[in-house]
Amino acid sequence: MPVLSKLTCGIIYTDTFERYLQQIHADQAEDNPNQILTFEYVRCASGTLKGKSWWQLIWTPIEAAPDFRRHKIGHVWVYITKQVQHGLRERCLDCQNGMVVVLPP
Repeated sequence: MPVLSKLTCGIIYTDTFERYLQQIHADQAEDNPNQILTFEYVRCASGTLKGKSWWQLIWTPIEAAPDFRRHKIGHVWVYITKQVQHGLRERCLDCQNGMVVVLPP
């Protein structure tokens, strides 16, 4: 049974996702000095792609990430924009078979 945690912005994540994020950070942080991991997420609300979603982790310059949008997942600071916080509120980030999945509420 996964252990669930919740950020103050309402995003829920599993311990499996936390470990995945820590591994990404450990593998890439040295090559991305003065940058913060950024979780991007898009979910289509209408049109032919309604219900489809995409996510990615990118590195953003630390000065472009306001303090109040930074969240700590395990030992890793992550920048999550207002739009992504809204899109993922009360949803759960998990990692299954090496892939990140966003589970509905």
